[in-house]
Amino acid sequence: MKKMSKVVTIRIITALMLVSLTLVGSDCEDIINQISQPTGDITGNWTLIYNAGTLLDICPGETVNFPNASGGDATLTCPNQTGINRTYSVSGSTLTYTASGVEYNVGFTQNNELVLTGINNNRILYYSNTITDIKSENIDSGKNTVNYNSSEIKK
Repeated sequence: MKKMSKVVTIRIITALMLVSLTLVGSDCEDIINQISQPTGDITGNWTLIYNAGTLLDICPGETVNFPNASGGDATLTCPNQTGINRTYSVSGSTLTYTASGVEYNVGFTQNNELVLTGINNNRILYYSNTITDIKSENIDSGKNTVNYNSSEIKK
């Protein structure tokens, strides 16, 4: 009788594990949907906190100021450098830098981080408007060899 109860217990545990796997996968879809649907406003000051994708060419700690949600002149600044102004427009969920033609899909995370996903470039850029702790070893050292900002495409 003991062997029979062990088999039943193992089957129950296996069934519970299989059911739990379907629940774990649904969380990923929720996260993707939250990022891809813009629910915030790009207006304000944003600091680059993470650069993903295949083009890792944006200066660490880049700050961007978008004065208006629909367009205008953004100010982009790499640490220890002079800021540059770039005209941009936002149509739906697409941000376009006018002069360079660089385009991004605009999204927001649950933590109200701005996510720019490259349309005509291979960048995924995460910005925060509430920086409380920035690692300064790459930002303040003055040794950044990467001087590109998000409004440019590396040639």
